Amino acid sequence: MIFEAIINILKKVKSTFLSGNFIKFCLFGIINTFNTSLFSWIFSLIPFVQANIAGILGYILSLQGAFLLTCKFIFKSKPALKKYTRFIISYIPSFIMYILIHAGALGALKLPQFWASFMAVMLSGPLTFAIVKIYAFNETAQKKKYEED
Repeated sequence: MIFEAIINILKKVKSTFLSGNFIKFCLFGIINTFNTSLFSWIFSLIPFVQANIAGILGYILSLQGAFLLTCKFIFKSKPALKKYTRFIISYIPSFIMYILIHAGALGALKLPQFWASFMAVMLSGPLTFAIVKIYAFNETAQKKKYEED
């Protein structure tokens, strides 16, 4: 019984992370990683903006493009306010992970702003995909929830 549960979990992980959507998410993640790093660097050029704040602002700004790319090319759905809200909420765990990695890369590793942001986005990406897929764009789960209400 436990063995079957483990097999089912492994199958689910395999179907999530070895899918075309995950590959597209990774490819668009490269664009988003560049955007986050670029925007963070630009914000860091403002004299009164501290490096970690610049990283946070760059991350938030890059999410706007990420949402549109995710809707159009990965999950092929129309952008909507409810979906956008769920998308933003689904990024909260990844955002926390991003902040911790970014701060560590700046502080402990002494990486430049651009590379600290790059590292943080790359390491938080798989978590982000799983949550976005399940929470923001899994229409089957959403339909089931509405049917139960």
